[in-house]
Amino acid sequence: MDNYSRKKTNLKNKVTRESIIGLGEESFQKNYYPELQEKIVSLERVSARNKALMMAIPDILLVSDAQGNITPFSSGGQNKTTGTLLIFRDQHLLKTLQKMAQEVLELNELRTHFFEMQEEDRTCFFEARLHKTELDEVLIIIRDMTKRIELEHRLRRMAETDHMTDLFNRRCFEEAFMELEGQSCTEVGLILLDIDGLKIINETLGHITGDTVIRAVGQMVKEVFEEIGFIARVGGNEFGVITRNQKVDILEKAIQTFGERLQTYNEKDSLYKVEVSYGYAYHSQGVLNTSLMYQEADNNLYQHKLLKDTSSKSALVRTLMKALEAKDYITEGHADRMSFLAETLGQAQGFSQNQLDRVRLLAKFHDLGKVGIPDKILQKPAPLTAEEWKVMKTHTVIGERIASATPELKEISRLILKHHEKWDGTGYPLRLKGEDIPIECRVLSIVDAFDAMTNERPYRKAMTVKEALDRIQECQGTQFDPELVRIFVEICQDYQLDIL
Repeated sequence: MDNYSRKKTNLKNKVTRESIIGLGEESFQKNYYPELQEKIVSLERVSARNKALMMAIPDILLVSDAQGNITPFSSGGQNKTTGTLLIFRDQHLLKTLQKMAQEVLELNELRTHFFEMQEEDRTCFFEARLHKTELDEVLIIIRDMTKRIELEHRLRRMAETDHMTDLFNRRCFEEAFMELEGQSCTEVGLILLDIDGLKIINETLGHITGDTVIRAVGQMVKEVFEEIGFIARVGGNEFGVITRNQKVDILEKAIQTFGERLQTYNEKDSLYKVEVSYGYAYHSQGVLNTSLMYQEADNNLYQHKLLKDTSSKSALVRTLMKALEAKDYITEGHADRMSFLAETLGQAQGFSQNQLDRVRLLAKFHDLGKVGIPDKILQKPAPLTAEEWKVMKTHTVIGERIASATPELKEISRLILKHHEKWDGTGYPLRLKGEDIPIECRVLSIVDAFDAMTNERPYRKAMTVKEALDRIQECQGTQFDPELVRIFVEICQDYQLDIL
């Protein structure tokens, strides 16, 4: 090439080079630089957003290349760095992720892997999701599922558990029992336990006391039967136990142990005694019919309950009366004095033997419902307020409920309800008037007022017998039956005003 040609070629290359790097009038910068600059700004904005996103999301991001090399997708906060380090230290987990990443590359399908890791003294749960990218890489997103799983466990526990006793609930019990339906089973036991008289305890001593009884019995059931079976609270006052692979004598021994534990509990608590009835059924072999088995256990339960029902309810009433005496010191000797006065007035009125029996019982148990009245009202050393009187008046209804559930007192339950009615119809709770009030209640009304006035109360001294009789005569025709007042005054005069 001659010198001229060489110079011409060099000049041409120079012009081209200057136009490319942005020099000269023919430069590409003149036409494309603003667009290029705009794209650079846009890329920087996207990069900043991606960086903020990486910092904001709690997940750990890893990337696996075609050779199976797993590296962090980007640097993150301290928690992510710690989690990433733990993952890379777990060689077994890394190999599992590498194998799954290879499958994702080959099949182009999403893969999910759940795993656990120990962080200090806590077990944490993770979910790894593996996605193939357009760059023939696999993006691995690892999410901490610990809080979610712990919440699910709590919700499941709440759905399966009785909140009062922390035992399994009826739904779980039925599911566990129904799993045995139609199965060829051996040595399956079903024990049902029922707290006696819980309704009376709730209505008299209050639902807080009733709940205490339920929790105490539930704890005893758990302590005795937990090692041999599945335990649940299956009703308001009922518990159930399902046993597998236990001999029948083991069940009977456990029931006996429970009875001993209950007796120990009752000996420590002098306020009320807890009675629990039980029944069980046992399937030794063959196909199990759950309905028949439950019916057998239930029948045995109620047979046991009937055998002791009368005595247990009577014992409960005696316990409640002792509780009343412990709560309300003004009742000491009150029932005995009332019985004497009521029987004496009844005899003078010409009562039959059945009426005398009823009035004696009424005199002794008329205030039974006061066990359901708070101590702060029952023992208040001052006259009651209007609101407190409303509460106090409920003792007639409470007493009637207790008596109606007790064989020995059922006959006088309606008398207990009406023993605060007045002759003129201003009493409570039914506002009965005159002879609509049972005569036993009219007798009790007089002797009860007389005994109250002639004995000290926290807020006043006792009246003399004469003062009390004068007050009773003032109230004849309003509070009291006039004819019975006349007879009562004559009785007191015959006893020379010294009948107590």
